[in-house]
Amino acid sequence: MVLLQAFGGVLSLLIVVGVGYVLAGRGWFPPAVRSLLPRLVTNVALPPFLMCTILRSFGREDLAHMLTGALLPLVGMVIMYGLAFVVGRAAGVERRHFGLFCACVSNPNTIFIGIPVNMALFGEEAVPYVLLYYFASTSFFWTVGNYAISRDERAPGAPAPEAATQPGQPGGRRRRALVSAPVYGFLAGVSLALLNVELPGFILNAARQVGDLTTPLALIYIGVTLQEMDLRHLRVTRDMALALAGRMVASPLLVWALLPFFGLPALMGKVFVMQASLPVLMQVAILSGYYKTDPEFGSVMVSLSTLACAVTVPLYMVLLSL
Repeated sequence: MVLLQAFGGVLSLLIVVGVGYVLAGRGWFPPAVRSLLPRLVTNVALPPFLMCTILRSFGREDLAHMLTGALLPLVGMVIMYGLAFVVGRAAGVERRHFGLFCACVSNPNTIFIGIPVNMALFGEEAVPYVLLYYFASTSFFWTVGNYAISRDERAPGAPAPEAATQPGQPGGRRRRALVSAPVYGFLAGVSLALLNVELPGFILNAARQVGDLTTPLALIYIGVTLQEMDLRHLRVTRDMALALAGRMVASPLLVWALLPFFGLPALMGKVFVMQASLPVLMQVAILSGYYKTDPEFGSVMVSLSTLACAVTVPLYMVLLSL
């Protein structure tokens, strides 16, 4: 029953992906709309979502203790990113999704899947530790991960995203990626929490409503992308298999191996291992679509890794109980 409850969060995400897939098959998403979705999520929905999540989850005192609590997840992601970079270079991962490959390996879906899975497995006591991992993951992804994806080779003939274009400055696209709109939203939430600033209720309500668009729009975009690919001819490439192995196998094993060096409470350690074993962060598909690189790779990785949870979640629970 506990595992069925955990899978409920995974299945609900896949249902929304299916909605996008079916609607795309019926012609609801012409090219202009398909290109609008990742821009809408990245520039409009994600900044208030990140700001509201930080304000809702952390107070000033919580943030003061974040740096030590989030150290293990951050170290794990840095190491996994470095391993993905080295393995990717050695294996000749394609340039159009090399940064995306590294981001897939290093960043799990810490909130949308992490909260329901860990609450079902460990109870409400696990939520603060889930949020600690989220804090580290969000900080890493919207700086290093965003920058890496922005460096990928764009698809032939694809225009540069408007927000990343700086005429006359060849490196402008990459520099702008380090300070993207989601980063501003994240920093705004941290700053307001540290300063104990309470926004007026009507502003917070508006920000929450816009931020709540993030998950459904991202999942619908993944479904649209999968429909365009024609799943009847889908094949798991070597690059995808390597990314899946890194995300679902190497990452949790690395965090498990690091636990003795940090002396964490038992429950915190178990939550961190489970968080490290979760599927690819869905925003990788949004960013690859936004930067016009390889959204198909990102969408397949999100979908395949989410399906793989049906095997990995019970497996790691058994290992953690030994």
